[in-house]
Amino acid sequence: MLHSGHCHCGRLTASFETQKTPRELGVRACQCEFCRRHGAVNVSDPAGKVVINAAEADIARYRFALRTADFLICKHCGVYIAAVIGEGDQIFSTLNVAGLRMNEFLEIEEQPMRYGAEDENARVDRRRLKWTPTRFIDAALSASFFGPHQ
Repeated sequence: MLHSGHCHCGRLTASFETQKTPRELGVRACQCEFCRRHGAVNVSDPAGKVVINAAEADIARYRFALRTADFLICKHCGVYIAAVIGEGDQIFSTLNVAGLRMNEFLEIEEQPMRYGAEDENARVDRRRLKWTPTRFIDAALSASFFGPHQ
């Protein structure tokens, strides 16, 4: 199944390919302050694929707490679309289906998640195992995830 969505103004788009139904995947609602303020509802599938089409100039990146992932926010409309991490030669993400308006996921009961007890290694390991392999259309944006963490 292929699911697609975009931020409010349409500059950032994402497609999510998975063999599972939205109900089989479920959706997660992280309980951290950032995610609650954004109304984030996230989904990922380690066996799936994500493609994000966005220009580096249209993205604001935000890092907080352990600073292990970039939260991608549209510079124009302010919508948070994904959290992304680069590991080795791979990129992984979790998509905010609420921000992307992927409606087929929005009727599923959210599973509240609390990650505050994880240390940096546990958080990165969980993301590498559970998040979706990701590709960016913009080569410069893709390359930026393989440089040193700032």
